[in-house]
Amino acid sequence: MGIFSKNETLLTLDAVHVGEVDPTNETGTGYKNVMTYSFDVSKNRMIRAQVKSDAPIDVVIANEDGSLAGHREGVTDDVVGPFSTSKNASMGLILGLYPGDKATVSVKVWTDSK
Repeated sequence: MGIFSKNETLLTLDAVHVGEVDPTNETGTGYKNVMTYSFDVSKNRMIRAQVKSDAPIDVVIANEDGSLAGHREGVTDDVVGPFSTSKNASMGLILGLYPGDKATVSVKVWTDSK
């Protein structure tokens, strides 16, 4: 990121509750312990995600084809990245906890704009 570059926010999540009880959840665990979000990206940029959580949480940035761009385990207050957007038009953020654990999470995903 250059001196005169500005950040472009791609995704903002405020106080998302991960790990709540949900008997209808498709994971079969009875908990919302895996949350997925998608966001549009521009090609050949670098993205970062600032994650703040009241309990350790696993964070994954996924490519458009579902492959791993990067991950970090046990995040409570950290910036994850940078990860290349490569040729992707969209990417994903996955937040995960063990079933039974709970966390309140805030996330900001951004890229440098050209």
